Amino acid sequence: MAITGADASTAQQYLEITAWNMEEALNLFMESGGSGGASSQAGATSTTGFGDQEVRAPDPSKRQRLVGGDGFDSPRVYPAPQFFNRPVNVSHYNDFTSSALNPNGLLHQDFVQDSIALLNQQMNSSRQNDDGERSTRRDPQNLSQLFQPPTRLMFHGTFARRSAKDQKKWLLVNIQDETIFASLMLNRDTWSDDLVQNLVESSFIFWQSPINNEHGKKFCTLYQIEADLLPIVCILDPRTGQKLVEWYNFMEPSQMTEKLSDFCCLNSMDGAPIMPPRPASAPPQKSLVDASEEEQLAAAIAASLQQDDDSDMEDCVEIEEKPVVVPPPAPVPVVLEPLPEEPSDGPMVTRIQIRTTSGTRLMRRFHKADPVSLLFRFVQHEIPEAQSRDFELRTSYPPKAIDAQAPMTLSDAKLENASLMMQWK
Repeated sequence: MAITGADASTAQQYLEITAWNMEEALNLFMESGGSGGASSQAGATSTTGFGDQEVRAPDPSKRQRLVGGDGFDSPRVYPAPQFFNRPVNVSHYNDFTSSALNPNGLLHQDFVQDSIALLNQQMNSSRQNDDGERSTRRDPQNLSQLFQPPTRLMFHGTFARRSAKDQKKWLLVNIQDETIFASLMLNRDTWSDDLVQNLVESSFIFWQSPINNEHGKKFCTLYQIEADLLPIVCILDPRTGQKLVEWYNFMEPSQMTEKLSDFCCLNSMDGAPIMPPRPASAPPQKSLVDASEEEQLAAAIAASLQQDDDSDMEDCVEIEEKPVVVPPPAPVPVVLEPLPEEPSDGPMVTRIQIRTTSGTRLMRRFHKADPVSLLFRFVQHEIPEAQSRDFELRTSYPPKAIDAQAPMTLSDAKLENASLMMQWK
């Protein structure tokens, strides 16, 4: 009563409403505008005695209603005051949020609940927008597009061998197991590489099939491929159906490019098909146990005669004249012109790599204006056998032979930063 200036009956009324809770009674009195019998007394006197001190009357309450605008601009949109959560035993006569008892109330329970619901809705939508970017990366549809087969590069049909034979191209086969991640890596990294795609489109017909497909199972059964070794990449000769080379597991795009380019340089569809070597079959020998009496008697006579011939050879030692072997004349060494000094790196200098027949690599810098014949002289200086044996140099992609007598420079022949293959004729 000393703080609010209310009389005893009004204070007792508010305390009974709030179950004798001093704090809730004080908040309720302030929210309701201090209506009671003490309001007239508070206006009559400016101060009220409180012990030995004088306490001034409370400031008159001011009420305003917010109209329009976003509900979140108000600082009172968070969980409602304590009197909204009062005990359940309070009767409906104590509901001060009704318009009858509080017609000018600033905050109503419905308004607070609507504001809290709107706040939760905006927070959930903001959280969903933040998680949207993360969920996009985990979208199963995006993952399926990332690991999908190279449909643009694949042959669609069941007569891939006939198509490769008609186009004079090699048949490149890839059998995959979708449960093995190496198969998915081939689709994501290797077959999607631009250089690999250009090389496959120029020299191969590409056919890919999963192991659980009917055609994939038939291929593995025909060529005796075990499912534990998948994925497999192999090259077939479409003219004979022979499997020429095979590679297992995942290969990087650079490694696949090197293997395919080497195969194209060493093999050509213009020549005769490569036939598999047939092992020489020895004539079957008939056992003496299964032979007849006449055959056994003839074998015994032949063995005795062979022993007599051996004894006669031991008694008579003949001296055979050995023919005189005339050694062939020594080959005349080829005099090579010395190579010019290797230039240093610069805008008019290119680096060329040559893979020899033994598998080693030769690398040297040349001027772009140097003639093509300088490459052949470089190989002859590095490999002595090439001085007396014919050889050729071929490009990896597109695979073609280089003319050693062509009056062109390295730049005109488009051999800048080229990777060449050496091959004996």
